[in-house]
Amino acid sequence: MQNNVGPYVPSLVFIETTKACEYSCRHCRAESQSEPLPDELTTAELKDTLDQIRGLSDTPPEVVITGGDFLLRKDIREIISHASSIGLPFSASPAGSPLLTGDFMEFLRSYGVRSMSLSLDGIDEGTHDWLRRIPGSFDLTLNLIIEAKRMGINAQVNTTVIKRNIMELPNLVSILRDVGITTWEVFFLIKTGRGIKVEDVSPDEYMQINRWLADLKDYGINVRTVEGPVFRVIRKIQEIQPEAVGTNLYRKLRDATIDLLGMPDRVRPSSGAAPPARHFRGTLFIGYNGDVYPSGLFTAKLGSIRRSSLKDIISEGVDYLDPRKSGKLEGRCGRCEFREMCGGSRARSLAYTGNPFAEDPACLYVPGMKMREVEERQH
Repeated sequence: MQNNVGPYVPSLVFIETTKACEYSCRHCRAESQSEPLPDELTTAELKDTLDQIRGLSDTPPEVVITGGDFLLRKDIREIISHASSIGLPFSASPAGSPLLTGDFMEFLRSYGVRSMSLSLDGIDEGTHDWLRRIPGSFDLTLNLIIEAKRMGINAQVNTTVIKRNIMELPNLVSILRDVGITTWEVFFLIKTGRGIKVEDVSPDEYMQINRWLADLKDYGINVRTVEGPVFRVIRKIQEIQPEAVGTNLYRKLRDATIDLLGMPDRVRPSSGAAPPARHFRGTLFIGYNGDVYPSGLFTAKLGSIRRSSLKDIISEGVDYLDPRKSGKLEGRCGRCEFREMCGGSRARSLAYTGNPFAEDPACLYVPGMKMREVEERQH
């Protein structure tokens, strides 16, 4: 595929160092794998991959080192120290397991980790342990978050939103505030892998949850969304087409938040993206065996770093990596005035329709509808 939009460099590159993991989470895109697979990238291959990422730009992407549980790799310290030595900004996303010791967190801190993310998917073991399938994982993860904060590590929490935990979200925000977490990365479920069996939120719920998430910066929470790009423009949509955003669930979430945390700390702006995403260029995901994807939940492979250079893979796959500028978006996403700020979830479109460029089936916004209503009234 030809690169028709010029050089493209993602903002974030995720490296899945291993599939091995003690967890067998119900929503995971991967199959349960307790041992490393034989075709994992070697230490040398991972170092070369980091070198290629560093060479993409004078201001390289941030690398997110993840898994599986990357602490099951015996060479993980060597890999991380290499990233640091070549000046590559990196973050870490380990599993919340007993392998994540204070000693290892100190190692991350000493090598300049930008942030460390851990997952909390509910307010107690009732939801979190059910989803993660390991008793005690909620308490362990929460204690690890508290310890990371105590050590001065910039810790963030990741949460996957599913039907079961919607009304736990305000209480989860309260927990984050209590332990001093200010960055919350909210993942919207994509039905791939084991996640096919987990109940997704409806489009109406998706829109209203994003509307509520946009309010949380007034409580000092910096929200990021994964497969929820409408978050970037939800307030604009609310003003232009309020019926696309809904009210009932939003009010329940808002009222529960106020009951727990009081009124917001400051007056919420009446319009605009929350937070603005103009500098975010997108993601790249490198699998445990070198296969490359636009994201971890996008199931169509772009290539393999064992067969091609990373630059060539990006050049050939830029229509998938940057569809907002490639002109490939179809349906409502292709017509939408917010396509460059949002663009819809390509992983959701692929998983639900088989077409990665189709309109995002979770978004209820109808581009141009207000303009048509005005024109009809004038005639």
